[in-house]
Amino acid sequence: MLRKERIDAMQHYINEVRTASMKELEDKFSIAPSTLRRDLANLIDAGTVKKVYGGVTATFNRAKPNALTIYSERQLSAPSEKRQIGRAAAQLIEPDDLIFIDSGTTTAEMGAYLPSEFSFTLVTNNLEIINKAAPLGNIKLVIIGMNFDRRTQSFTGIDNMNIFSRFNIGKAFMAATGISITRGLSNSEYNEYLIKSEIFKKAHQKILLIDHTKFDRVSLLTYGTLKDIDAIITYGDIAPKYVDFLAENDVQLINAQTGSIVSESADK
Repeated sequence: MLRKERIDAMQHYINEVRTASMKELEDKFSIAPSTLRRDLANLIDAGTVKKVYGGVTATFNRAKPNALTIYSERQLSAPSEKRQIGRAAAQLIEPDDLIFIDSGTTTAEMGAYLPSEFSFTLVTNNLEIINKAAPLGNIKLVIIGMNFDRRTQSFTGIDNMNIFSRFNIGKAFMAATGISITRGLSNSEYNEYLIKSEIFKKAHQKILLIDHTKFDRVSLLTYGTLKDIDAIITYGDIAPKYVDFLAENDVQLINAQTGSIVSESADK
């Protein structure tokens, strides 16, 4: 591949995934770190990408200057899948549970299916979930995060990360930008990463909600390993290598399309 062709392909890839780590780009294009830095310098000078911690991110399209379009575009990706995944996840909420619902467009779909017939406590930084839960008198709603991020429609910014030690979270419903057997669960926003990683360490059960577009994708920051989650809720069939890996590591796999449990997990 000629250098110009590689740079054009790199630009297209970064536009597609929004944010990419240096290691991800090195592996994707099979180039040395020094070559990657020279290629990225061209894109940075052109103003089409910018540096972020550990990688680069695509700059906003001038035709779409409002950062909120990022969240809106993500909502348009596999909307039917996300809706079914959200409904399946909400069915796992039980009386007197203390749960966490992560930021993200897939986890946001749980909002329409939150139980109203019994009491439980909900900790979240997801604006969509907050708006759905606020009218429901059976839910004790705890909101975390001081700063609102329009790009992700979530609240971030925690003064003291020890706050998470106060929450005895039974079930954490997590989201991720990418999922990989070797690189784990990843996302691209550093402030969200801080919250995700703390919740991942504290929660008794970790349940990942993820649609088919996220498999074999790696984003900037890894907040947890795949083998350490308790269940995955997805839609449709996934690659056999994931089915095998989840079964070997006692991770429950739930197919929201059929409502079936593809693999059972032992109590971790």
